[in-house]
Amino acid sequence: MSAETDVETRQVVSSYSSAYESGIAGAPYAPIEHAVAAESLASHDIDEAMRARPESPVAVLIPGAPGQTVAVGPAEWLLAVGPQLVLYNKDDVTRRPLRSLLDDEELYAVDNGPATGLVVCEEADCPACTLTLARLRSRTAGYLCGLAQGAVDAAVRRVQDRVQFDRPIGSNQTVAFQLAALTARLTAVHALGEHLSARIESGQAETDPVREASRLLAASAELAVEATAAALHLHGAFGLRSDQHAQRFYRKACAFSVRHGTAARLRRAGSTRREGSR
Repeated sequence: MSAETDVETRQVVSSYSSAYESGIAGAPYAPIEHAVAAESLASHDIDEAMRARPESPVAVLIPGAPGQTVAVGPAEWLLAVGPQLVLYNKDDVTRRPLRSLLDDEELYAVDNGPATGLVVCEEADCPACTLTLARLRSRTAGYLCGLAQGAVDAAVRRVQDRVQFDRPIGSNQTVAFQLAALTARLTAVHALGEHLSARIESGQAETDPVREASRLLAASAELAVEATAAALHLHGAFGLRSDQHAQRFYRKACAFSVRHGTAARLRRAGSTRREGSR
């Protein structure tokens, strides 16, 4: 590997790793999508005036329920990702609060049907647009892995302090083995995520980058929900308190694990098998 390629790979890995570290800290998810939206706009041939317009963060619109798109966090501009890449001003669309994740994150249902946005790209199979979706999914996977790791770390601390029958519950083999198994799976999925993200963003993906990112996200989403649920269970009722990270990790994992669809849907998107084949 050349020195130039090695530097590029480290920079690419840092994008995934940054999302992972944000998840561990339980930080807001929205900045991850804002960064991808900014990269997507910068990669298209738009005039300088257009580049200067979205000075505030640009949220990403992703289809949710039928006839509904969803954005995370408030933003002056919204970028619809789909067959066309379209930029909308928040004043031209209708938004309503959909779900609140404590005091630092809000999901909005957006109706952009009557709005006429600026078409940034309408080219079929545009490499930059494909990379945008792949980046979104791989970095979401990193964030979910981080949430899972943060939850497991919190659970390890809790089982060392939570005493039942005159000893910490972490000394029980069932609890210890459960946390060890989750840690092993997290280590494997995180390593896979760093590897695939580096290949996707450096243009070295062996197959369609969206397929690779979809498979990674499906695995990360399932693991995040399982790990955060287990951590919350090990905390007991104490973990449901508003000042505890356990319930925060769980709520975020449930919300963002389906940001791009269910795990089953993501696996279908990542499958190389043609529909109808056996």
